[in-house]
Amino acid sequence: MRQSRGLYRRGRLRVKTSGGPRLRKVLTPLAARRSLKVMERTTRSSACLVLAAAACLAACTPARAGFSDILNRVKDRVGPALLAHDVLAEPGTEVTLEAGLRSGLRLTGEEGRRIQFHLDERRLGEVPSDTDGNAAVRWTAPETCGDYVIRVRIKPDDQPDKPVEETQLLVAVRKPDTPMVVVDLDKTVVASGFARVLLGGAKPMTGANVVLERLAKAHTIVYLTHRPDFLGPKSKRWLTENRFPTGPVLTSTLGGFLKGSGDYKAGRIASLKRTYPNLAVGIGDKISDARAYADHGLASILILHVDWSEDDPEDYEKLVGELASLPQAVHVVTNWSDVSAILFEKATRPKQAMEARLRQVARDLRRRRKD
Repeated sequence: MRQSRGLYRRGRLRVKTSGGPRLRKVLTPLAARRSLKVMERTTRSSACLVLAAAACLAACTPARAGFSDILNRVKDRVGPALLAHDVLAEPGTEVTLEAGLRSGLRLTGEEGRRIQFHLDERRLGEVPSDTDGNAAVRWTAPETCGDYVIRVRIKPDDQPDKPVEETQLLVAVRKPDTPMVVVDLDKTVVASGFARVLLGGAKPMTGANVVLERLAKAHTIVYLTHRPDFLGPKSKRWLTENRFPTGPVLTSTLGGFLKGSGDYKAGRIASLKRTYPNLAVGIGDKISDARAYADHGLASILILHVDWSEDDPEDYEKLVGELASLPQAVHVVTNWSDVSAILFEKATRPKQAMEARLRQVARDLRRRRKD
């Protein structure tokens, strides 16, 4: 655990390679898992994400595959692709429908492609992408509340050499008094971080979809994630495939990604609450997220992931300090059964209980060291 903590603190992946130049030859299965864990916590740009993903793929790739093969596998995951951004809108108000065309490891925008926006069979607009690959049209939302799926595509005769699949954006039309819940994705409804989603094979946390389906009967579910927008289409597909309720998926830009999760989410929540004051609950896995929820008046639920097999008491004590810095009203849980009890049974899961448990584990570990 000390090694992982040190890597996390420095914000970079360091692995000794004295046994040879190829990373996969020196990474044990345990080291590969730790590398993925570090990647999920520390990547702060698309380039870092790609390199970290490549490192983990290398640990699991047969020796005959070269590093360039691994990079090509990652490249295939990030473009070319159309990105489209979900929005919340009041009935009858004008909104901006935004999309972007990205390609390559650097997610470079492609200029001059005509991007079309369609609602059912009606074209809402056609705009050429700008120098950054972005296109936007203004549209007046319907007077009737509901979820309106806008299809976004490149005009058929304007496709690049490698054809780009169409994508979708959701316009969730809601009245200002609509009750809402914001929920994170990674390590909240997804059992792992967004790196695992990029590489494939991510599983949902047990019970998450059932709880959110029940909650969606009276609330709009807003998926507020710090993932960069190039993971938006994959995120939406994953939610659909795993039977989560429909709701807008609000992703970060690369600029927002670089700011850190807490600052990004605090800004988005403040913006949402100006229009939707009944935004009532926030659910996430990060200390900074829990603080952002609580600071904006939301009932804050922190899903904490603790590896109880680790044997360094300092790590448990550090986590106690982080929890102690949160507002008293924050609930701390480890599973969605507890989330359900808080939401539907008026149960409480005070953070002090988790702090006490962590302190006890740290004391027991120190006692064993003395013995």
